[in-house]
Amino acid sequence: MTDEAKRELTRDETAAVFLHLLKLEAEGIDPLYLVDNTEPVTANGVTYTPCAFKCVLPSQNDDGTSKPCRIEIDNTDRRIAEIAEETVGVQITLTVSVIMAQNPDVTEAGPLRFILRNISISKETVQAELYDFYVYDRNLPGLRYSPRDFPGLFA
Repeated sequence: MTDEAKRELTRDETAAVFLHLLKLEAEGIDPLYLVDNTEPVTANGVTYTPCAFKCVLPSQNDDGTSKPCRIEIDNTDRRIAEIAEETVGVQITLTVSVIMAQNPDVTEAGPLRFILRNISISKETVQAELYDFYVYDRNLPGLRYSPRDFPGLFA
């Protein structure tokens, strides 16, 4: 994150506008570029189409389980639903980046990549579960258990 973005985030009031850029990709289709804005935004030579969307964070159930994070995209532009229908059985990836509207060529956060699964389409929205693209690259557990750091495990 740039120093300018950090300053804007920590001010009591700011005129800075942070925008989320989405890139939907799947084998056999042209990528779809979306921005949560009322007008198109050009960032790094790519024009992003205005679209309303939101991320729905999971709530934890009483038994300690939770559902995956979800994204809801307004279905006003049928291209998103068409992509979902055309790519049945093909992995769809979503890349998310955050920019400041006044400096669109600088990425403030991201890019983060997700896999879309369990896509559902209605007249109003296209919804999908978001899965961490890098989950298979991580070593689990992330900690190393040694007698020095965790003596109780080796007693």
